Amino acid sequence: MTTTPLTPRARTPERGAMSLEMVLMTPIFIAFLVLLAGVGRMVDVQSQIDGAARDAARAASVARSSQSAGGLAQSAAALSLAGVHWCVNGPSASTDTSNWHAGGVVVVTVTCDVDMGDLTLMKILFLNGASTTRTMTGQAAAPIDTYTYRG
Repeated sequence: MTTTPLTPRARTPERGAMSLEMVLMTPIFIAFLVLLAGVGRMVDVQSQIDGAARDAARAASVARSSQSAGGLAQSAAALSLAGVHWCVNGPSASTDTSNWHAGGVVVVTVTCDVDMGDLTLMKILFLNGASTTRTMTGQAAAPIDTYTYRG
């Protein structure tokens, strides 16, 4: 019976490559997760502002006059965003009543200065000290009922 001599394993240049890859990829992965959290936050904020605009438009459409529609829209937008901490100085609602008549349409635009300061890691990684307040708007239209119009 013949035996083959044992040869030492040849060293490959890839020794330790996995740990090097992990060291290089970990910061990129963390930056991606932070960016994903920021984008998710922006989508959530936009959705809430659009909802406030929808509520404000509906409130303005049931107003008794075009003069009171703006006040009702502002109240509805403020009530809709009352529980949020990120809307600096509260929302502002702009009401377009130029088409105010039976069967017409009222359009409300809600604007909010959004404070993104609680995403500190995102600010450090991507914004480099830039302002974390961003102005976002939402717009909605609601029809004025033909039979309950009291203009």
